[in-house]
Amino acid sequence: MASVIKTDHPGRTVIHTWDLTSADATGDAISVPGSSDRTVQFIIDTSGSAIAVLEGSLDGIAFFTLTDSQGNDISTKADTGEKVEENTLWIRPRLSTAGSGAKWSCLFFSRSAMR
Repeated sequence: MASVIKTDHPGRTVIHTWDLTSADATGDAISVPGSSDRTVQFIIDTSGSAIAVLEGSLDGIAFFTLTDSQGNDISTKADTGEKVEENTLWIRPRLSTAGSGAKWSCLFFSRSAMR
């Protein structure tokens, strides 16, 4: 699994960052249950014909594709940013079709509602 880097920012905000590749296509899951605002950004270095998705889970075992504020699956072949609608206990990015030679970055922004 692709490891995650957590960076704290002012205002109870955090950015989690993963580097996903064809060989390391699933990001380590993070838990941010108190976050009221959640945004994901996928950045392509080398596409490798990959499809990137953002997934959530309530049990950390069975994951499903999360949706944006319009109800569309967060699934992309291009650089993009989306607001995340669901608030699940666990979140992770994954290259659902890893392709060949793919290298993507995923940034997940969250703001905690907890004090």
